[in-house]
Amino acid sequence: MFKVMVVEDEPPIMRMVKANIEAADPDFAVEKCCINGQSAIEVLEKEDFDVVVTDIKMPIVTGIELAGWIYENKPETKVIILSGYSDFEYARKALEYKVFDYLLKPVSRDKVREVTDRIKIEMSKKEISEADNDERSTAVILACAGAYLLYGSEVMLPGENFWTDERMENFMDRTLDKSEGYIFFNSNVPSERYVVVESDSTERQEEIVARLYETFRNRELPVTIIYMKGIRLKDAGKCLARLREQLIKSLILDKSQLICCGESPEPYENIEQPYSKRDIEALTTTIKNGDMNEVRTQFSNILDVMKNSGYTQEDVNGFLNVVLDTYVLNYPKSIQRKNTSVKHEFVNALASFTSYAGFLDDIVSILMTLRRDTKNPDRYVQLADDIEEYLVKNYNKEVTSEVLSREFGFVPSYISRIFKRQKGVSPNEYMTRHRIELAKKIITENPNMKIKEVANMVGFKESYYFSKTFKRETGIWPTEFNKEKV
Repeated sequence: MFKVMVVEDEPPIMRMVKANIEAADPDFAVEKCCINGQSAIEVLEKEDFDVVVTDIKMPIVTGIELAGWIYENKPETKVIILSGYSDFEYARKALEYKVFDYLLKPVSRDKVREVTDRIKIEMSKKEISEADNDERSTAVILACAGAYLLYGSEVMLPGENFWTDERMENFMDRTLDKSEGYIFFNSNVPSERYVVVESDSTERQEEIVARLYETFRNRELPVTIIYMKGIRLKDAGKCLARLREQLIKSLILDKSQLICCGESPEPYENIEQPYSKRDIEALTTTIKNGDMNEVRTQFSNILDVMKNSGYTQEDVNGFLNVVLDTYVLNYPKSIQRKNTSVKHEFVNALASFTSYAGFLDDIVSILMTLRRDTKNPDRYVQLADDIEEYLVKNYNKEVTSEVLSREFGFVPSYISRIFKRQKGVSPNEYMTRHRIELAKKIITENPNMKIKEVANMVGFKESYYFSKTFKRETGIWPTEFNKEKV
C-alpha cells in the first residue's frame, strides 16, 4: 500500500483529487490532506509518505517550495505537481527538485492511473542508486506552434490551442517504451510547450524528437522544435532559457524547423541586409505623406526579400524598429505615438502571424498611425465602443479574436490594439472581468447555485478554470465569495 498526502488550498478540488487517486488505484491510500505547504511540512517532519500530490500556488508555502523542502529532507518521497498554472520558472524548479510528474488540471482518472503505474515501476527498482538516477539522460525540447510572443499575451495566438495535453500524451504513449518517460509543461506563452524525454541514448532521443516533429509539423500551423540531447535529468531545467534564446534567433515565419541547439549556424549568417538606408528614408517619408498604398508597396518589396532569403522573425522585428526609430528621428513633431507602445504592437502583430498578406495589412495599419491624423480622430473611439457593446451582449458565447475580426472587418491584433488604447485593457481582459462581475452578482442572488452552473451561465466551459480565474480577479474562491461579505 502506498501512503499519499494531498496538499490543496481549495477544499472542493482537494476532495476531487483524493477521490480520483483512490478510485484510480486501490494500492494508493490518501491518508492526509493539508490546506497549504506549511501544514504539509509540519506533518512530514513527523511521518513519512510515499507520494505527495500538491498544488503550486498556495498561501504561506507554495507547492514548489514544498517540493524543494521534500527534495532536501525526504528525497525518497515522490512529488507530483498538480496545477492549473505552468510556466518557465515552475518547469525549471520542478526539474531541479526532481518532481516525479507535473499534471495540469483538470486531470482525468485515467491520467492519475498512468502516474500511479509509473510510481509502482519506479519504486520497484530499488537496485538503482540515487546517484544513477541523477545521471539519467534526457532530451530537453522547446516546441513552438506558429510565431513566438516576447511579452505577455494580449492577443488570441494562432497556436494557442495547438498543444493539447491529449495530443501530446497520445504521441508519447505510441512512441515511448516502458523504460522511457516524459514530463511536459506549458510555457509562459500558450503556443509553446516544454518537453523533457528520458531515454538511455542520444540516438534514441534524436529518434523521438524527429518523430515528434514529423507528427506535428504537417498540421495547421508551422512548428519550430529546438532541442538539446544527452542532458542529465537534474540539469534539464537549466537548458530552458538557452532553448528560448535559440528559438528567438532561429524562428522563421511560415516555416517549420527542427533544430538541435548549438549544432546549427546562426540562421542569418552571411545573408546580406535586405534594405538600404535609402529604402528606410523613402518609407518613412511616405508614411509622413500619408500615402497608404505606397507604404504598402514599399514595405511589401522589402518583406518579400526577407521572406525569400530566410530572415527570422527577430530580423523582421528589427527592421520594423529601424523604421520606427528613423521616423521619430526625422519627424519628431509629427509623431503621435510612444515608441514603446508601437514596438509592443509590432511584437503582437508578429505573434498573430498566419499569412504574409494578413501581416502586411496589420503592419501597414500600425505604420499609418505614426503620423498625426486630424481627419477623423473619433473613429477609434467609436470602434472601441462598438467592440465593447458586442462583448457585453455576447459574454456567454465563445468570443475569439477571429470572431471579432469577422464581425468588425479588421485583423485581430488591430482590434486588440485599438480597444486597449481606448479602454485600457485588451478585449480578452475586458471579457474576463465582465464575466467575473456577472458571476459575483449571480452568486450573491443565488447562494445555493452550483459553481459549475454559474460558470456555464457566464461563458466558462470548465468550472475549474472559472474558479481559478475568479480567484485571480477577486483574491478569493467563488465558494468563499458570500462568506467574505458576511
